[in-house]
Amino acid sequence: MNTEFSTTPAVPPQLLDQLLNSAVVLNWDAVTQSSTSGRVRIEYHIGADGALEYLKLWNHAREYWSLVCEYSTRLSGSDGPRFCNGYHSRSLSRLLQSIMMNQGQCSHSRNPNTNGTLEVARPTAADVEAATLRVSETFQPVIAVRGPKRGVQARSLSSVPSE
Repeated sequence: MNTEFSTTPAVPPQLLDQLLNSAVVLNWDAVTQSSTSGRVRIEYHIGADGALEYLKLWNHAREYWSLVCEYSTRLSGSDGPRFCNGYHSRSLSRLLQSIMMNQGQCSHSRNPNTNGTLEVARPTAADVEAATLRVSETFQPVIAVRGPKRGVQARSLSSVPSE
């Protein structure tokens, strides 16, 4: 059996807004510090080249907004999001890095040099399930498997039997 790695995504590009929303949904407890209420605001900027340049996450609890983290590709030596005000999440950090580093798998309808804002309310179980599926479809490595007389089949790396 010949195994060839495909560089083409198996699914169409996900919308940037949906991926950012999913990142918050999947890390809700860390972003809101387990608050039973609240909202999260995502602010981001699309640069001159049409790529995501920076983003900020804010948590709204009680009567004020508190900065959770910020991430900028413009800062030299940036290793990922910088968390503030006692917030931290390794999984959110990794997911935001994946989004920033794999922007070719994301699409958006914003013009260059524009800002975007999203607000995320406390997610339901269905929201979490949809976010999990969206993220796994976007970032799951896909390989093309060529078998005898079967042609090429695209399968996720986790579904390929180990030898």
